[in-house]
Amino acid sequence: MLKFKLYYDKDAEEIWLREMSLKGWALKKFFLGFYTFEPCEPGEYNYQIDLLDNWNGNKSDYASFMEDLGVEVVDQWWRWVYLRKKAADGPFEMYTDVESKIDLYRKIMNFFKIALVIEVICFFIELTATIRTGSLMFGALTVLIGAISLALLKVVWKCKWKIEQLQNEESQQR
Repeated sequence: MLKFKLYYDKDAEEIWLREMSLKGWALKKFFLGFYTFEPCEPGEYNYQIDLLDNWNGNKSDYASFMEDLGVEVVDQWWRWVYLRKKAADGPFEMYTDVESKIDLYRKIMNFFKIALVIEVICFFIELTATIRTGSLMFGALTVLIGAISLALLKVVWKCKWKIEQLQNEESQQR
């Protein structure tokens, strides 16, 4: 089965993948919002999504390390890695302590900040072209890029909010 969804929130994406598994569909492949699923036993897998520090490293070392932990690397797209573990093997959480969760959300926030800066620059270039030419096509592209910029801003804000929540949780534990 092939499904198309755009996620900017890794937590929501993980929940959706878990729900798909509960319905008997296991993630097989991912590419640019297209998810390919294959049949599985309902609830067979739990999923986690990780963001690699860089994409130039030895991916086979990462996969071997995960395999040693009983985790399967389902697919990788750029720096995003889709992981799964048999639900029968117990809970699956890559980042269990508050500090590692904060580090993950900082890494995701910084990743999307870069994309946001690029999109905002593109937005202003398109806006300038729209004003200069009065072209409806440039105007439509300006609106589209503006919408993408707002979506990216929402991701950055949500990561910042999650980091603050985790920091509050950490300070209450002390």
